[in-house]
Amino acid sequence: MRTILKIILGGFFLTLYIYPSPIVVNASEYEIYNPTTDRENIDGFSKLQSMNPEVRGWISIYDTQIDYPIVQSQDNIKYLDHNAVGDYVVTGSIFMDYRCNPDFTDFNTIIYGHHVPSGVMFGEIKKFTDQDFFDNHKYGSIYYDGKERGLEIFGILEVDAYDTKIYHTVGENEVEDQVYYQYLLSKAKFKRDVAVSANDKIVLLSTCFVDVTNGRHILLAKITDKVQKESDTRVSIIDKAEFPFIRSIYIPRHLLYFLVCILLFLVMSLTMFLFILLRKKQEKERRILENKKM
Repeated sequence: MRTILKIILGGFFLTLYIYPSPIVVNASEYEIYNPTTDRENIDGFSKLQSMNPEVRGWISIYDTQIDYPIVQSQDNIKYLDHNAVGDYVVTGSIFMDYRCNPDFTDFNTIIYGHHVPSGVMFGEIKKFTDQDFFDNHKYGSIYYDGKERGLEIFGILEVDAYDTKIYHTVGENEVEDQVYYQYLLSKAKFKRDVAVSANDKIVLLSTCFVDVTNGRHILLAKITDKVQKESDTRVSIIDKAEFPFIRSIYIPRHLLYFLVCILLFLVMSLTMFLFILLRKKQEKERRILENKKM
């Protein structure tokens, strides 16, 4: 019984340590910094950059939960488990490959994000592997260097994480650019005709393909000067989430703390209840022994 009490108390203090930390990062947590929503938020984005100079821009893919700041460090490790302000979170951030130019001047800019089952981060890239969804979702936007630009989606890939022909940066060599572009198209599960010239830039949004060891889904998009607004691109189809009952696992922090307090109260109540039962049992056994001696 004492062992059980120790386990319960250990769980109590472990809960105190773990639960105050943010569990996931939902796009709504960054909403005040989003520079693409209105003019006032540009100041919010500047504030975010002052908080973390490694913030490079902002990316949105319409009709998905992808609506996040883009960060970049000196490696591809840091932002696997840190958010855009540098705090530890298990879902990490949306981040650029450290080899890419931070001003998006490479022909290809590779951007990474975790596949989260609830759909946060790059969890909804998998939706583009459905033909209907791919056909009806063509646009997004990207913000950098003080300007919002459009994204025209032209392909979804299912590839290996160690495909070095994909996971490297391409410079300003027109021949090399086209060879790289054609290789991407050759690997596409679905694609559509989008003209990519020598002066164009593309982005690759890469995330885990959980059904295959070392598998990766990569969403391909061309950066454009014209921004298609989200309200203009919606289609009249019903988008059924893969897990509708866990569409988002985001919980406001004040509610999270309240739930933690309730949990801790229940743990303590259970501990006291077991302690009282133990004392009663010991008292009963003591009385039985005393009666036998008499």
